[in-house]
Amino acid sequence: MITREQLAAARNGAAVGPVLAPTFLRFTGRDARDYLHRMCTQDLSGLAPGAATYTAFLNARGRLLGEGQVLAEEGALLLAVEPAAGGDLRAHLERFVIADDVSLEMVPGMAALPLLGPEAPSRLGGRAAGARRVASTRRGAPCLELWLPGGEAAPLRAALAAEGWEPLDEEALEALRIAGGVARFGPELGPGHLLVEAGLNRAAISFTKGCYVGQEVVVRATARGSLQRGLALLALPPGAGPGTPLRAGGAEVGEVTSAAAMPDGRVGLAYLRRPHWRPGGRLEAAGGEAVVTRVIVEEPGS
Repeated sequence: MITREQLAAARNGAAVGPVLAPTFLRFTGRDARDYLHRMCTQDLSGLAPGAATYTAFLNARGRLLGEGQVLAEEGALLLAVEPAAGGDLRAHLERFVIADDVSLEMVPGMAALPLLGPEAPSRLGGRAAGARRVASTRRGAPCLELWLPGGEAAPLRAALAAEGWEPLDEEALEALRIAGGVARFGPELGPGHLLVEAGLNRAAISFTKGCYVGQEVVVRATARGSLQRGLALLALPPGAGPGTPLRAGGAEVGEVTSAAAMPDGRVGLAYLRRPHWRPGGRLEAAGGEAVVTRVIVEEPGS
């Protein structure tokens, strides 16, 4: 559970999250940017050194293989993804390097330290000068992530907590994400899902760039209204958790994917069938009633 103090600090002050260990993939070579641009859903053509963007990687059927932040550096691109996606995504990206001048390598020993809250950048100041600084929209609160050597992350976290930054553990960080309606690879995102089902139309997809792997499926899902399920945020009864079926009129219409205890009650994310994308909708769940508080999926064509 996340406390009121932790929630206030992450949303309005400064909080320091746990040390995380994403998979880092580094791309170099003359064609690295053009290649990654063609393989992902986002437009990387104008990404200046030091700038980052959120993107995703699909197979030819439009199914998600991985998603994360891409940081442009001088002569290289650095991608951070969930560890569960790292191995398969690397194999996928290596498979399509044919005549391109691209080298791909995993970067061992790096960590990510999320600093949350609008005050975090100014309070950090010039410390951790060698760390890569990446703004993230995937934490459910304002977030600046530091990408730095793993041996430096824990001492920095301890120092910030000693200065009065509110410390967050992984459970609190997960609660922020869920309450913010942010899909995560594993619970909500993976080969069995479409990006648009999770409401990532604007966050992860460029609709003005050239072709990329899986583009046809994305266009069909957004332009032709073919989505049949979508992600929503719900207020849950105490007994509901990941895997809990959601029903309406006795028929199953969705399933909880993630859940967390908040100071004012339990919340969760769930994929619902299209007729139930309705704020205020009430569904039957284990232990009581679930109420749709926010529809995250976007109506096709919107």
